[in-house]
Amino acid sequence: MPGKPYTPTLIVRLKDPDYAMSYLTEVLQHETQEAFLIALRHVIDAREESVADLAEEIGVTRQGLYKMLSEEGNPRLSTLSQLLKSLGMKISISGDAAA
Repeated sequence: MPGKPYTPTLIVRLKDPDYAMSYLTEVLQHETQEAFLIALRHVIDAREESVADLAEEIGVTRQGLYKMLSEEGNPRLSTLSQLLKSLGMKISISGDAAA
């Protein structure tokens, strides 16, 4: 018997903003760009606000937002920054002195 799909449980956990930030950070550090965009879609799916409202808030169409977050998506830094801001997050750069 196959296991229970993880996505519904993940979506519930991503409603916690701290968990969502940790999740995105982990995926960004250890996975591909495509995996990060999928993770970002999961975070968006966990929100109470509709995708259409979020798209309007950042100045793109709903279809444009879906395209931006698709496997072939290549969002502009300014759009990604605005999207994260709408999610209560921001892009930051940090260094590792040992690197």
